[in-house]
Amino acid sequence: MKKRILFSLVVVALFTTLTLPVFAGGGGQESAAANTMNLWTWKVAMIPGFEAAAQIFQRQTGYRINVEAFTPDDGYRQRVIASANSGDLPDLIHWWATRGVGFENVLVEFTGRADNNFRSQFATTAFNESVVRESDVNRWAIDPTSSNVVRNLRVGQLHQIPIDVGGFFTIFGNNQILRQLGLENRIPRDFEEFTEFAARVARETRQGGFIFSGGLADVYYNWMGRAVEAQFLGTQGSVDLWNNRARMSEGRNIMPLRAFENLARTGAVLDGVIAMDIDQADAAFAAGMGAYLLGGTFTYGQLQAMGMNMNDVFSFVIPMMRNSTVTTPYQINSFTLTSMAVSQTSRHQERAWEYINLITQDPDGVVAFANGAYIIPAGNLSPSTIARLNAPIQAMYNSFSNQLNVTTIVDNDPNNIGRRLSHQELYRDMQQILIGNMTADQAAARFDSNIAAQWAAGRQAE
Repeated sequence: MKKRILFSLVVVALFTTLTLPVFAGGGGQESAAANTMNLWTWKVAMIPGFEAAAQIFQRQTGYRINVEAFTPDDGYRQRVIASANSGDLPDLIHWWATRGVGFENVLVEFTGRADNNFRSQFATTAFNESVVRESDVNRWAIDPTSSNVVRNLRVGQLHQIPIDVGGFFTIFGNNQILRQLGLENRIPRDFEEFTEFAARVARETRQGGFIFSGGLADVYYNWMGRAVEAQFLGTQGSVDLWNNRARMSEGRNIMPLRAFENLARTGAVLDGVIAMDIDQADAAFAAGMGAYLLGGTFTYGQLQAMGMNMNDVFSFVIPMMRNSTVTTPYQINSFTLTSMAVSQTSRHQERAWEYINLITQDPDGVVAFANGAYIIPAGNLSPSTIARLNAPIQAMYNSFSNQLNVTTIVDNDPNNIGRRLSHQELYRDMQQILIGNMTADQAAARFDSNIAAQWAAGRQAE
């Protein structure tokens, strides 16, 4: 018990040091000088990238850019929404890649300017989350929680330009720990060997094995588990599970869940992850509390911002289980992580657009931004531009594929949304497996019961 309490206090202390407001100059829109723009973000790790590109921008245009960061995430959301209501937004607003944010009425619309030719300069999937779809409009029209701003959006509208992309299904290793066991830069052959490596670290060193955000019920499954499951069962096998054509408790279907149970049962998972959110898990890994961390390509920048020596870090795509149905090399499909918007109250809207173009299209600006922020650019890059990126960023950029992988194919199934109710229960049951309160067989039986009831009630489309 004392060990758990001490561990929690350490993680809280680490997390607290990362959530203090960070200021990189400037204030709100009212204080903007004639040749100065203000940019707001919540991503502290991306400030060096924004500022590196801003130096180039100032040399080119004579305009300065003040970057100001507010954390944590919820605090930033509240600040931006409050400023949108009061008309005090900065020139440039860094935001999550999404549509229907609720304050599009005070943002510059890019629909006409960002035409097909412009969008062709970006990754294939870059604008998927930002452009309003017909299904969005239909859903918002009947959703009582939708605001008038959202209900007034039209199909095809665009208010944000994607600036970085990423993907999940990535594991990071800490060579400072793994070197003790001769596992430095060692990529496991399969999921079973990964479990053995993590358990061995926990058993033979003072550090833990595997760290992930166990406090968020769906992180393990959506960042790792569903890829393992889809690879092991194949596309059709995964689709059959949540289309009520197969039972998780039978045959091969239960094996991925048992592999997760084994991960927890062998001590491979760091004690205490059940209380961690994403930032706390990253902080624990950066502090050397565990040898492996579950994350995504976006995690590199976070670890660097936390002061970790990136020379000690290596990464690999999640390993598949032995005897998986799909045996082709696993590739990551990218999706947009964050975007940039421009406020209608900005006196420098054209200059703001130029800055967005600088960090997404201009080779010098893209390289400065990407290397400084440790992000993967959203634009299509030439071989010469890719060669100028830091080695880890090059590797991540080149790991992406437009060829759909097995989990993406599963996700694109028309009935995919039908798994939502049953899978939410599964996520919580996986947390119970993690702390030893439930077995994989019990969780699988409950999943089968839940999904059968869901379909029987005609709620498969909810």
